This record gives sequence, C-alpha cells and structure tokens, in this order.
Amino acid sequence: MDDFRRRLLSGGGAGAAASILNACAGPLNMISTTKVPAPRLDDLYARTKLMCFGRYAVELPAETEQIMGPQEIAGGFKLFSRKDFMNPQQILESQWKKERSQLFREPEMITGIENGPVQNAMHFWYYRYEHAKREDRRWLDGAIAIDSRLYLYEGMTAKSVNLSADELFQRMSALMRGMRAWDGKSVPREPGVCIEGAFIHEPTYRFQEIMSSGFAFPSMPDVHFSVMSNKDASTQDENGIGLLESVRLAQRDAGVLGLLGGYPYTFLRRGKRTLHGLWEGEEVLSRSTRDQALRFEWQLVGQTGNVARPAHLDISLSTRVENNRVGAARTSAITDEQAVALWDRLLEGVKFRVAVPGATAASVALG
Repeated sequence: MDDFRRRLLSGGGAGAAASILNACAGPLNMISTTKVPAPRLDDLYARTKLMCFGRYAVELPAETEQIMGPQEIAGGFKLFSRKDFMNPQQILESQWKKERSQLFREPEMITGIENGPVQNAMHFWYYRYEHAKREDRRWLDGAIAIDSRLYLYEGMTAKSVNLSADELFQRMSALMRGMRAWDGKSVPREPGVCIEGAFIHEPTYRFQEIMSSGFAFPSMPDVHFSVMSNKDASTQDENGIGLLESVRLAQRDAGVLGLLGGYPYTFLRRGKRTLHGLWEGEEVLSRSTRDQALRFEWQLVGQTGNVARPAHLDISLSTRVENNRVGAARTSAITDEQAVALWDRLLEGVKFRVAVPGATAASVALG
C-alpha cells in the first residue's frame, strides 16, 4: 500500500480504516449523545465562501478556517518560513551541506549552487549514490522566493519513466515560471493549483499532484472536515481496495483477532455515493463505541493519472476533535442529525475550482 493510502487509512488520523463497511446501505440509526447547542445549518450557511487548495474549491460557511495539509506537484514545493531561511540560497546551502556530508565521495558527485532558472530562484544537481552516478540518475534541488515565502523543489531523473535531466530541469522551470503569490482568499480562474501562499499556473495536467486541506469551524470547535487527493497514486492490489471492502476486511480481522468488545464502530449510514455525476465513490458514516466520536468517510478509487477521476480522493468529517486528536474532546457541539446534515452539505460542496478535462458541469465551481 503506498504511503499516502497508508497514512490516510491508519487509525491515528480520522480512523478511516476502521470506519468503513460493506456495500449494504443500512438505515439511519441516530443516537444523540450531546446536548451542547450547535448552530442550525441554515444559519451556518447564511453566508458562504469558496476556499481553494490544489485544483479544488469547496463551498463552506463564511466562518470556516483553513489548515493546508501536505501538498506536492511534480516533486515540489515544500514551504519554508522566512524565520528559518532568509532567501533561496540559504535553503540550498543547507540542502547542499546535508547532501555533501552524506556523500563522502568525489566532488564531481555534486555541483555548486547556481542561479536560475527564473528570477529569485537557485538550484544544484547531485548524485546520491555511486551506482546512481554510473546510471546517470541525478537529483535536482531548487529553491524559489515568492513574495514573503520560500519554497523548495526536489526532483529526480528516472529512466523508468524516460525523464532525463534536461526534462526534469524544464519541468521545474515551467512550474517556477507559473508561480505567483496567492493570498488564500481570492479564487483564481485559470487552470493550476493553489498551494499555501502561492498559485501555480499549470494547464497541462501531466504532473503528479498530491493535495490536501483541513477545515475548522469556530462555532463547532470539535468538528473537523478534510479533503485529500492523490492524482497519480497506484490503484493496484491493496491500493485498489475501496472503502466498503476496507471495512469488511477490518470487521473480519476484528473477529479473527478476538478484539475485546468486537468491532469498535456502529454505523449511521453506508453505501455507494456518486458526486456530481462523476465521482463514483463510497461513504460510511460511523460512531466509535470507545470515544463516541463520529467518523464520516467518503472515498473514490479512480484512475491513476486521470485528473478528473484521481486515483484516490478521500473526504472525511470527524467530531470530538481536540489538539488534533479525534475522540479527545469529552463532548461535541453537534448532534448526529446535525452532523449528517452538515456532512451532506459539505460533501456536495467539494468541486473542481475550474474545469479540468473530463469533468462534468456539476463538478465545477466556477463554470
């Protein structure tokens, strides 16, 4: 199972692996356990806004706060704070020293730091291992300043996908040329990806993209909503197992292992659910019998490399979240009925920001 799916399906985050079931859709079984007043859905959505990440936009209540998660396009771009480094050269000097100290070999295995390929950017090349030098498999590190933020790009040539050093450099160059500062509030109307602090114009859709974002609601402080997308991930073998089958297997394992108390979730709703006439996914709405937290999941296993139907698209909502831990809060600001209504509204609000090849009209926020 690739690293993205492993992180997502681990029990530590939203508990996705153990909060999904079989394809038989069951009736709603609401058991409210809290009496803390929560805002009515109509009041919560009286004012809304679009919030962006990657190629996506989500319609959310105006009060929503965004927490950007892991983001990557074609190997970049890792965000650094100006508190850590003042300019691209400092980032690369740190990277250069790290790689040079690990090489312990001849100087020609690593180049010096060079300017470019665009203004406010620098880069260097290196061979990570001796056999990589023999195979001419090189690594490229580049850094760029965009407004008040600094970003690191890391890439590697690969004969397996016919990516030469020149092609890798041109790839990084094109992405850097397409970068501009982004305030996180405006909604770009051109093809590309929104990352923290920057927008990257990218109309070819040919690169790997891993994008994620979380969302919090001040009026419901224990409720967290998140979306993750991995365009080019594998869907083979274990990576192709859907949400409903994952739960069936988890239930089976709980029985085989003889876990005390059995499978630790009850279900409010489960089954297949297609969004926007495009994403033929599956959902499971569950409650933990251990901490009473709600864990709602929707997942799509799509097609590797298909921007309209990414290999993995995963959406979740959790309650009783405190200090970034699901189940840590002793009470919740939302009832089961309110959570299901909110989930349905949030889920339908996840769309592409602008059209991508293969998208339906209903799946695009800015038509």
